[in-house]
Amino acid sequence: MALRRLSIDFEALARAMATQGSDEYDYYLDTHSGRIMRISTDVWNALEEGETIAGSLNAWQQEELHEAQAVFSDTQGRYVPIPADLEWEVEASMADFVDTVRDADLRGRLTSAMGGRNAIRRFRDVLAHYPAEQQRWAALQHQSQQEHAAQWLQDEGIEPVWTVASKP
Repeated sequence: MALRRLSIDFEALARAMATQGSDEYDYYLDTHSGRIMRISTDVWNALEEGETIAGSLNAWQQEELHEAQAVFSDTQGRYVPIPADLEWEVEASMADFVDTVRDADLRGRLTSAMGGRNAIRRFRDVLAHYPAEQQRWAALQHQSQQEHAAQWLQDEGIEPVWTVASKP
């Protein structure tokens, strides 16, 4: 099956994957435009309950409501829910990263940080004292996220053309 090429803002997708499943927002990919859509739980609830809230919303909320209505009524699969970033993958990446650390003391501290509760936070706290390794970790995470996102998109029949939206 040939994959359909689609321009997608990787940073927006990575943020959506990192926060998907929160109590406040759901994220969707528009498979026609590549746009990442964020819809608040409040708008979803109002839409599902059939409330007429359009008149009480400001402009950006009106746009969100319009998007939610499009997702809600989609029967063609145009809007795909963005999956949450899987925490086990982060922990596997942490273990892979530790194997590449040359400083034995740091390697031991990172290994200790990975055990028990709040492992990811503790791991990052240790790295905060080692800027070069922290930067290397960030690059590995970015690559890992991009590979995870590309695999998910491939499963959806999409070949991503990564873009970065310009910041205002």
